[in-house]
Amino acid sequence: MTTTHHTRHQGSSSAPERSLVCEPVVRTALRLSWAVTALMVAGALWGLLGRGVYHETTWGRAAFRGGDLVSLVVVAPLLVWSLTRVRTGSRVAALLWAGALVYNVYNYAYFVFGASFNDLFGLHILVLTASAWSLVLMLPALHASMRPGTGLTGVPARRVAVLLGSVAVCLGGIWGAAIARQAVTGHLLGGAAPPAGQHTVFAVDLTFFVSSLVVTSVVLWRRTRWGAVAGTALTVGGSTYLLNLVAAQAFQAQAGVDVATVSPLSLALVAAFGWAAVAMVRSTRLL
Repeated sequence: MTTTHHTRHQGSSSAPERSLVCEPVVRTALRLSWAVTALMVAGALWGLLGRGVYHETTWGRAAFRGGDLVSLVVVAPLLVWSLTRVRTGSRVAALLWAGALVYNVYNYAYFVFGASFNDLFGLHILVLTASAWSLVLMLPALHASMRPGTGLTGVPARRVAVLLGSVAVCLGGIWGAAIARQAVTGHLLGGAAPPAGQHTVFAVDLTFFVSSLVVTSVVLWRRTRWGAVAGTALTVGGSTYLLNLVAAQAFQAQAGVDVATVSPLSLALVAAFGWAAVAMVRSTRLL
């Protein structure tokens, strides 16, 4: 009886896994993501090459154009590669696809909620909405494609969880203190960012980024399959968005805004999130 049970167990563990793209919802997410990629390229080119596209202050216009550059030369190619490779059953491609969509939701939330009316407003709404729904459709299928009972054992999951939790505490604390200060004294943070820009940054960061960091750090600390999925998507999306911030600051400095061309803190965060993304992809692809 023991031998028979062991044989059955071996047979079930060696059975071929169902490809992620066999799921109808994932095929829908693929179609949406291809549309997102085309819209991203068109919008980024328009934002970079068009004249007077963004109507914000110099600080805001430069930030949006820096974001367009990273979306065009980093994230759009990443989406093209991952959407092409995921059809072959590549787990790495699926993880990078999820990370690119996380970037889109975070990035285009700024364009949709932070920019004034412009010629790209409708396009940005489409990119944000389609990216969000692509994530909703593909993440449960990605989670389900992992072998039951597996988890992130023997990998630096908890170090990544500490990184994400630390960033959440620091960023949430700084923005929360600024909001409390404004409520009590009526004064905002100093610096180059105008009040409207600070309002958008606080709202988008706390709603989309900090809350995601907190939840992901918890499930990642527990080394669950959902922790693997969320941790990989957030570190890939976070590292690409940090490149966005680096580009935005460089554009702002070139436009005459009183900021440094390069921030050592931003570069350190790019390196930290880049390490975390590589570690998570390498471990999660084996689940």
